[in-house]
Amino acid sequence: MDATPSNHTAPHWIVRLNRVNRIASYLMLFAILGAHMRTQTPPYGPYAWALLVLQFMVYPHVAYWRACRARDTRLAELHNLTIDSLLFGIWTAALGFPVWITFTLYITTTINHALYRDPWAMTHSAAAIAVGVLLAVAFGGLHFSLATDWPTTALCIIGLTLYLVIVANVAYTRNHQLHRVRKQLQLDEQALQKQLDEINMLQKQLSEQANRDALTGLYNRRYLDSTLERELARCQREGLPLSLMLIDLDHFKQINDTYGHQAGDEVLKQLADTLNTQARSADIVCRFGGEEFLLLLPNMPLAVARERAEQWRSGFAATTIAFGEFRIHGTLSIGLSSYPGHGTSPQALIRSADRALYRAKSEGRNRVVVADVSTPVPDPET
Repeated sequence: MDATPSNHTAPHWIVRLNRVNRIASYLMLFAILGAHMRTQTPPYGPYAWALLVLQFMVYPHVAYWRACRARDTRLAELHNLTIDSLLFGIWTAALGFPVWITFTLYITTTINHALYRDPWAMTHSAAAIAVGVLLAVAFGGLHFSLATDWPTTALCIIGLTLYLVIVANVAYTRNHQLHRVRKQLQLDEQALQKQLDEINMLQKQLSEQANRDALTGLYNRRYLDSTLERELARCQREGLPLSLMLIDLDHFKQINDTYGHQAGDEVLKQLADTLNTQARSADIVCRFGGEEFLLLLPNMPLAVARERAEQWRSGFAATTIAFGEFRIHGTLSIGLSSYPGHGTSPQALIRSADRALYRAKSEGRNRVVVADVSTPVPDPET
């Protein structure tokens, strides 16, 4: 069976950062413990010095290598921190618990746990130290040598100071990086929000364009199909009237043939502007097709709608539309229907208005005709 492959991804930032911190702090501890061991009587033998070198000169590199080879580099480095605490407990008991050295070893390893894990991890570090002490006492017995000479004490003070400076630098570096990341995230979020706003605006524009007639700017048949059904349902629910006005430009083909299609377009736009300007905010003005326009008039009784239709008809008949050197006059034929007298469905209302418009055309144009209430168009559903 093949061996477990090594992890070829970049190690976690804790592994990379703690490699430098471990090497620096272990060199400092090597100097402190070496200074203390050199003054002890009887002197420590070569095995103790060899263990000191292995612990504080070789082990940091082995710990880094082990973390880099692990599948989860962060978890491996956290295990390394626990091993640090265990070994420091062994050295503390083996040296007889010298106060300054014990304090230095305890502070450095517990703060490392708090720095790279969380504050509660200090108890985990203390427990690992206690296990190390028990192992050392079990193999070497319990003895105390609490004092340290002044050079060792001075090294402990200097070492602790340098270590706290390292910890402060690590905290500052991480906070600075987090601040930059948060700032970049804010900028990215602002840029993303701007893009979303632009997308929403484009979607709104596209939706508006899809619902608008390109020539007149009025709503188109597509928009009418969805709106008429919704408005009719609302009027049915609230017991309100609804009128529908179908407008047709008289002799529009003659206008195109006489003055040209551009002139015909100008007449359509002038009529659309008039209807859109004079309509209420609740009214829906649509280009129904060709030279036909449809007005949806919610909450407007038929009598009021007829009066409005007569005003628009007479006003447009008196209007002169200038197009280049031409002065164009036009008239309107208008068919009216209303809910509930002429039907209760969109199709019935439109058919009634269309029949009324046909009558207006057949009776001589330039007039308003109301659909015959006595013979309403049947609803398709019934």
